[in-house]
Amino acid sequence: MNKKYLTLILVGTILSVTTAKAQRWNNRKYELFYGIGASNFMGDIMSPIDRNVHIWAHFFNTISPIANAGLRYNIQQRHYATATCSLGQLYAKEMAGNSKYYYRGLKFSTVFLELAARYEFLVFKEKRRRTVYRKLGDSKLKNFSLPTYAFIGVGALVNGGKVTHNYDIHSDEKRYVNVAAVIPYGLGVKFRIKNYTYINLEAGARLALSDGIDYIKKDNFSNITGGSYIDQYGFLTINMIRQLGVTRKGLPKFKRR
Repeated sequence: MNKKYLTLILVGTILSVTTAKAQRWNNRKYELFYGIGASNFMGDIMSPIDRNVHIWAHFFNTISPIANAGLRYNIQQRHYATATCSLGQLYAKEMAGNSKYYYRGLKFSTVFLELAARYEFLVFKEKRRRTVYRKLGDSKLKNFSLPTYAFIGVGALVNGGKVTHNYDIHSDEKRYVNVAAVIPYGLGVKFRIKNYTYINLEAGARLALSDGIDYIKKDNFSNITGGSYIDQYGFLTINMIRQLGVTRKGLPKFKRR
């Protein structure tokens, strides 16, 4: 074989391997996100009388602030694995004078820490951004895209606080700590605001494998009557997402260079 062609083949092979490695190292498979939002508690306290009602919310009676952060990894195309950490408050207070909800003088407030791992599936992928829409006279909405994902996972909740029972002229207060396994599930959307940066809106619920988040369970308050609900709570959060580069070892690169 001609030495000239052999040299070209060798150089081409080296360049292709080098380029492939560089692309792999610079792949942005990781996403770091953090944000704030609100929690909504749905359990025995402030529970509806109608057992067919499974989701409810009252701004001053069941909603509290939270903060969360996490790291997402793109396994392949539409599939992601995510680790999350959430910290905040769960709160519920029964209100008198509303015939749709039980009123027994119950109120609870607890701080919580939730750690979870979840699987995400990208239902609607992000559209490729068009850079020539102005020349073609197209609307800027041609670049508008809302990647949408669904998620489900497993997690652990640790919460502690107090529950108060006011009845007749008496008042009973108990402090407690509770640990529970939870199943998070929900939906989220992302909107790109610039290269590698997104705004994320996510809504999800947590089904607790425990009836002790609000401490209202059998034998804790013997004089309480009414419906018994499986404890659950939901999050609505707005997050900032930053896509991260990777190191030569495939780990996320947190520092900018």
